[in-house]
Amino acid sequence: MNREVVVGLNVFVDGMGHLGVAESFKVPAIKQKRLTSTTAAGERSISLGAVESLDTEITFKALPQSIYEEIAKQDDAELILKQSYKNGTDVKSMEWVCQGGIDLEYDEFKEGEYLGVKISQKGLKVYTHEINGKVVLNIDHENMICLIGGKDLLEDVRNKIIG
Repeated sequence: MNREVVVGLNVFVDGMGHLGVAESFKVPAIKQKRLTSTTAAGERSISLGAVESLDTEITFKALPQSIYEEIAKQDDAELILKQSYKNGTDVKSMEWVCQGGIDLEYDEFKEGEYLGVKISQKGLKVYTHEINGKVVLNIDHENMICLIGGKDLLEDVRNKIIG
């Protein structure tokens, strides 16, 4: 198995075009929500088919003003991140769509240093992850969708309560 190396990471703002090259991107952790119960044999953890809060953080060395227009959209703010990476001699791609409120934080300003800017999104409303054009993860809270690896973990629940 070859090691994978990130070659580039670009960020796009919904309807605004290219935002800039990100210095780093913290991908949301996928942690399943579980219910722990005690049985005669001991404790058991049961997956509920949902995930815990999806949080992300992106750092930049510069930031255009268009981000403020996206922040104003509150929970409908959308960032699209596209990454290329090498696996051996093959160049592959990943894409993330992160929809949810945006927080903006500037690092301390120091003369002669790059401007440090952090954008974070806590509790994403919609989150999609594609690898080489194939959706491997799609979580949509409003529509009760939790698609992981081609299986919608909430399909049965959604069908029973929607009818």
